[in-house]
Amino acid sequence: MLRATKLGPCGDPVFVAGGWPVQVVTKGFVSVEYSAEVDDGEEIDQRDANGDSCVYVPARRRIKFYNVTVTACRVDPELYSLFTGSPIVVDEDGVSTGLRVTSAVNQDSAVALELWSGTAQKRCSGSAVNRRPRFGYFLLPQILDGQIGDFTIENGTANFTLTGKAVENPEWGTGPYPVYLRTAGVAPLADPMGEQDLLHLDWTTLPPPAPTAGLVPRPAEGTLTANGLKATFTASFAPPGGYTLDWGDGWVTPGVAVGAPATHDYTEAGTYLVTVTDTASGGQRFLSVAVA
Repeated sequence: MLRATKLGPCGDPVFVAGGWPVQVVTKGFVSVEYSAEVDDGEEIDQRDANGDSCVYVPARRRIKFYNVTVTACRVDPELYSLFTGSPIVVDEDGVSTGLRVTSAVNQDSAVALELWSGTAQKRCSGSAVNRRPRFGYFLLPQILDGQIGDFTIENGTANFTLTGKAVENPEWGTGPYPVYLRTAGVAPLADPMGEQDLLHLDWTTLPPPAPTAGLVPRPAEGTLTANGLKATFTASFAPPGGYTLDWGDGWVTPGVAVGAPATHDYTEAGTYLVTVTDTASGGQRFLSVAVA
């Protein structure tokens, strides 16, 4: 799964109403290639009049940035627009159907790119109630100069490439999303991305979000509390099409109206992942609750 989050001019995530990041989640890609652009540095070798070494400092290499190539097998106009800044083409109903590729220099758009590898069939980690599959998690906190590269049309299908330069971005911090499921619950990065951090990669047992068509709309949000083995979700916002609550123990229930409590009784103590899913779009929000 791949998630692209729109960034502002200073590298900070862009939010819509309710503090929900502007994002696209898609599985319509074939591969993501990371190629390091290396600065070989400069060797200092100064010799005296006799030709003997006076000062010698070996060159020190460093990674300047990563060249990133995303090969996509599906046209996700919103993803391409976030990545490249190109305008979206819409139909008579206002639904995005395509993209207009221009020759303009892309100076305005930037995205953070997250990628999950593996599937739910991978080896599990953890124990007892919290035993679950783990996924590889890769984060590029800022990609600049996004462009649509080569594309091929063959046998009725089209493959596109998106290219860009991945650079440092301390404004990402620990990120606007939880990406781990810890003993205490869902959590973002433990350490913020720094001024020299180009790439973060790790294992996580928190699954990737589900793909959606176009921009991910704001899912239901609210407070999740526990009293003994009973958990209560009270929504402060609910999407027009409704939502569901997956309580993490095999039970899924319909969401309730704003201000009305939705309760669930667990049979075993532990920390549970609770997934709030927008019924219309499939957009998800991950929460957690510890019951005892």
